[in-house]
Amino acid sequence: MRLSEEKIFRIAERIHDELVARDLVRYRDPVGIKPAAARGARIRAIVDFITADLKVEEDIDAEVEKILDTYSRVLKATERDVLRRKHKEDVARRRNYEL
Repeated sequence: MRLSEEKIFRIAERIHDELVARDLVRYRDPVGIKPAAARGARIRAIVDFITADLKVEEDIDAEVEKILDTYSRVLKATERDVLRRKHKEDVARRRNYEL
């Protein structure tokens, strides 16, 4: 994964706090749950979503590398980059994933 768990957590925390600060989202904390615990659970949900999304992209990258490895000749670096981008877009489109 390209981002560490700590970086993902900080991003999730920032997303949560910005949404609240801009009054784009209002949360009602469950009865009996402390606000800090409820905030932590919401941030954890955002972390899980980001992690799952990164995993999908990682799977797409792995599939693209398998495709590139099937080429019969050795690809130059620039050629490989162009083909990687093309195949990644194709694989993402097939999986209904937006890059």
